Amino acid sequence: MLPAHITEPLERLNRVYFSDPGRTISISQGEMLVAQGEECHRLYLLLEGALVAYRQAETISGSDLPTAIARKHEVFRAGPGSYVCVQAFFSRTYHSSNDIVAVEDTKLAYIDDTTPAEEEATYGTLEHQFIPVLMHELAARNIRMFSHATAKEEAQRLLQRAEMASTLAQLSAGIAHELNNAVGVITRRTEFVAEHMAEFLAEEDKLNAKLFRFGYEDTAFTAASELRTLARKYERELNLPQPAAKVLAHIIPDTKTLVKYGPDFVRHVKFNYKYWELGHDLRDMQVAAKHATGIVRAVKLLGGGNSTRQEGVDVRESVNDAMNLLTNKLKHVTVETDLNPCPPLTADLTELVQIWTNIINNALDAMQQASTPSPTIRISTDSFTAEGMHLLPEEYVRVSISNNGPDIPEDIHEKIFQPNFTTKKLGLDFGLGLGLSIVRRLVDSYNGTIELTSANGLTSFSINLPTTQINGKN
Repeated sequence: MLPAHITEPLERLNRVYFSDPGRTISISQGEMLVAQGEECHRLYLLLEGALVAYRQAETISGSDLPTAIARKHEVFRAGPGSYVCVQAFFSRTYHSSNDIVAVEDTKLAYIDDTTPAEEEATYGTLEHQFIPVLMHELAARNIRMFSHATAKEEAQRLLQRAEMASTLAQLSAGIAHELNNAVGVITRRTEFVAEHMAEFLAEEDKLNAKLFRFGYEDTAFTAASELRTLARKYERELNLPQPAAKVLAHIIPDTKTLVKYGPDFVRHVKFNYKYWELGHDLRDMQVAAKHATGIVRAVKLLGGGNSTRQEGVDVRESVNDAMNLLTNKLKHVTVETDLNPCPPLTADLTELVQIWTNIINNALDAMQQASTPSPTIRISTDSFTAEGMHLLPEEYVRVSISNNGPDIPEDIHEKIFQPNFTTKKLGLDFGLGLGLSIVRRLVDSYNGTIELTSANGLTSFSINLPTTQINGKN
């Protein structure tokens, strides 16, 4: 809305100069009022309808681009109450700098350079009377230009980030392929060495073969503090070197079991404990290779390794892929999983990994930023039956991802799914995912739902996805 010191003179100008019924014209939608470079000796006031002004870019020297297809840029849009051809009229050049076209049926009043200046004696020349209007319009155009430039800059920034993400995805897929080959060799060769080492030791020395098998099959988890305590006890009471005492602590968890093995076995461990270490190291190599394979697979997925929704997708597989991708960050938190078997989904594994990765990553960032004590992530899967899109019972898979980080205020529960909205103190960062807005878009594309609860130090995202999709793809 224009201020009063401008609207009052405008009303007077319109009444005095633009109220002659004989000085009006009407043009139809799509009709051009004046062409760029064409002479225009009139100043128009738009009474009804709408106009848009385009300017054709100057021809670049040496360019073969035909004038007929040279790109035109929108300069401004005008509605009722707007003045048109202001620059051409008041500069006295009488040449339009733009193509001005009606975007709907339009009616205009006009004056020309022969119109009597009836009020000039009282209010000054027409140019003088229009100065406040021109200055206000100039300021308004500057604001619009600044807003347009800002929007363009933001669009370019987002485009650069999209290009960066695309390049990174392509590079990641290529690197992942090479790493997968290397890790595959390690996995196969480790299995070969372990198998033949066991056969060789079984023929050479039964006790050494037993030690090797104990080390290779050791999958029990015992707290490091318990192992250290037991190892010191064996070291002291059985007169064992420290490495041998550690191995014995892994093999024999208490003194009652120790009696069953007898002194000969203990003496053998004292001098041949390295056979246990050899088996244990080979097992660690296999576990590490398997873990690396999972990470490489997850990177390949996000790099575009899968692009269609297929039947038979196990949601637990996608959750494991997401955890593999975030393994380095998950080292610093407690991870609890309850991955129950679920009906297979019709889905794109890449999209599912993106959903879980983004939610988990956001939770990790929130807990780190808040310095949450004993940070914990809990992930569970289950299924249920509910009314579907067509009011018929439909089977759903639910993935719930919870954390004990700071609560999300209820008034921003919807905002966090909006593009460019962030609660991070340092603003947006460049990460794996595409933001919770992409999570919402992907879930919506599956006709799924997101349930968010956050209170009393527990935040939970529950994603519900129907097991089937229309034509297998949305």
